[in-house]
Amino acid sequence: MESIAEYNAFGPWIDEVRAVEDLPRLFQDAGVDPTTERLVLKVPRDIARRDATPHMHLYDNLIIVGREHLTVMVRTGATHTTRSVPFEEIVAMENTIALLDGRLLVHTSDGQTLTITYNGAAGAPVRTLVQLLRNLYLPTRTGSAADAVEQEHDQPLLGKKDLDLSRSFEMVLLNEPHMRLVSAVPRRIVTLRGSSLRRTLNLAWPVTLQPSIMVSDGREVQIIHRRRWFTRPGDNTLSKGRTILPMSKIKKVDIDQHEQYEKLYLVSIHTEGTTIRFPTPVGSESSAALAQLSH
Repeated sequence: MESIAEYNAFGPWIDEVRAVEDLPRLFQDAGVDPTTERLVLKVPRDIARRDATPHMHLYDNLIIVGREHLTVMVRTGATHTTRSVPFEEIVAMENTIALLDGRLLVHTSDGQTLTITYNGAAGAPVRTLVQLLRNLYLPTRTGSAADAVEQEHDQPLLGKKDLDLSRSFEMVLLNEPHMRLVSAVPRRIVTLRGSSLRRTLNLAWPVTLQPSIMVSDGREVQIIHRRRWFTRPGDNTLSKGRTILPMSKIKKVDIDQHEQYEKLYLVSIHTEGTTIRFPTPVGSESSAALAQLSH
C-alpha cells in the first residue's frame, strides 16, 4: 500500500515532508521524525512519470535541516547513504538551473561537496532551503531593515539578452535590502591567447564571457551568473545561478591573469576546504573589490 501511495503522488516536484508516514519508503528506517526538524524535503528521481512503477524507489534524496546539522540522504540502488554537516562548516553554496537541470552544491570545510540535483521547474523549495541555511550559519545582523538605504537602478544592469539576471538582482535587493551592488559585468566577446591561428579561429567562432552581478552586505558575497562562464555560438545560455560565500569563511583571494583569455583575470576565492573560481575582466569593479578581501 505504501508503494502504491508513493507512486500515485510521484511527480517532478520537491515536497516538504511533515509526517513520518509521508517519508519515502527508502528512508523510513532512518529514524527521521519530520515534526522535530526545521525542514524536511524529499527530492524525486529525474525520470518521466510514465517510466515510474509502484515497485521502484522514486526519491533520490531526503534533505533534513535539523537543530544543528544539515543532513542529506542519497539513494544508492535499493539503499541509501547519509552525510551530516554542522551549519558552521558550510563554506559556500552554488545553486544553478540550466533549462530543467537544477543543481545545488553545498561546499563544506572538510573539502567535501554535497550535490543535490533536481528538476528546475521545482526550484522554489530549494531556494527556501538555501535561505534557511543562510539564516542559520550567518552571524546576526546589527541594526534593522530600516537602516538599509533605498537603491535605485533606472536601467537594467545588463543588456537585453540578460534581463533575467538583472531581474534576479532586483529580487535580491527587494528581499535583502542590506545588499549592495559591487559590480555588474555585461557579456562580452573575449580573445584567446596564443598563435595567430587561434585568434583567427576565435574571430570565426567567438567566445563570449557570460555576464555576472556581484552583491555584498558585509556578511556575504553573492554572485549572480550563468552556469557556464564561457560560451560559443550555438551553446545553450538559458541558465542562471547564484553562488553564495559567507565572508567569515573566506581565507584568501588570488587574482591572476587568465591563462586562456586576454584581458581577463581568474579570481580564486579560497575558503577552508574549497576554492571558488570565476573570470572577470581586467579593471572591473569585482576584481578591485575582491582584492580588498585578500588583505
